[in-house]
Amino acid sequence: MYVFHYYYLVIIFILLVVTFLLGRFFQKKTDRLQSSLDATNQQLSSIFTHTSDAINITTVDGVLTYINPAFEQMYGWKKAELIGKPLPIIPAELHDMELRLRDTLLAGNSINHWEGSFLRKDGSFLDVEVSVSPLRDADGTVNGFAAITRDISEKKQYEQKLIELAFYDPLTGADNRRSFYLRLAAAMETAKEENLRFALLYLDCDRFKCVNDSMGHDVGDELLKQFVGRIQAMLPASATLFRLGGDEFAIIVTELSSNEEIIRLADRLLAALQTPWTIQDHSFETTCSIGISLYPQDGASQTALISAADHALYEAKDGGRNLYRFYAGEQRRAVAVAGAAVDEIGDGSGTGDSSR
Repeated sequence: MYVFHYYYLVIIFILLVVTFLLGRFFQKKTDRLQSSLDATNQQLSSIFTHTSDAINITTVDGVLTYINPAFEQMYGWKKAELIGKPLPIIPAELHDMELRLRDTLLAGNSINHWEGSFLRKDGSFLDVEVSVSPLRDADGTVNGFAAITRDISEKKQYEQKLIELAFYDPLTGADNRRSFYLRLAAAMETAKEENLRFALLYLDCDRFKCVNDSMGHDVGDELLKQFVGRIQAMLPASATLFRLGGDEFAIIVTELSSNEEIIRLADRLLAALQTPWTIQDHSFETTCSIGISLYPQDGASQTALISAADHALYEAKDGGRNLYRFYAGEQRRAVAVAGAAVDEIGDGSGTGDSSR
């Protein structure tokens, strides 16, 4: 009997020792896991604090529960101003997009590298790239969103600079030759599909070389800039100016209702460009010559339409400069059409008359 109790006590003792040792083992393991978890949390906290990307966490209703220092610096609000309040950085025009993205997140999907312009506290806009992930509770239900925002304003400025170099003249800011060919092709395609007409004007600054040679290239460059400014001030919304090189320019006028519309525009351009210039203590006058071709009657291809406008420009120069000329075809190079059209509308300026 006593032997039985002895063995029973020994077994209990052994079980207690084993339980104690297992408890110590699992406690140490738990302590190591907790230490590792604490270290990870500290690392994440350090990353969140010191990263240059803005980080914010919101509820599914868009109420802010966390922002990091980079968010404060990027957008201008302080933490105390925002926590517990709706996220204020989404502009009104993006609210519909915001709702669609919210539905995507609620479905458990992430949004990566979405680009847009967000509001800062001072009312300015900031170009950003945003990645947003859904957050889940213990049951797997989405209960919030975590967003990382990166400032890409420098990237956007660089991209814009590349576009400007590719499609705009760096001196005058007008569209360049590459842009001209693209726009001309698009205008011809639209006109062909919709049975429309449009006009192509070729023009240059009369005796520009004399200004360059006698007054210097700085004056010549400034003349070109002001030349463009005067032209653009005269153009309707349906017209685009292009600098093709040197003092050579082109204008595409779409939504053309009549030849008289082009005549009136040409007269305004001639009048504006013969007004005296004052540049760097130099006062002088220049004029402009304009050649005009019409689509589709003067050419159904880019080459034919450009050739017709170029030919009409030389007719204007041969006529004495400070003139416009419509392309009149091989058999009517005097371009009487322009003069007759001016007489019909009673303009009285005589810009279509070769006497000028």
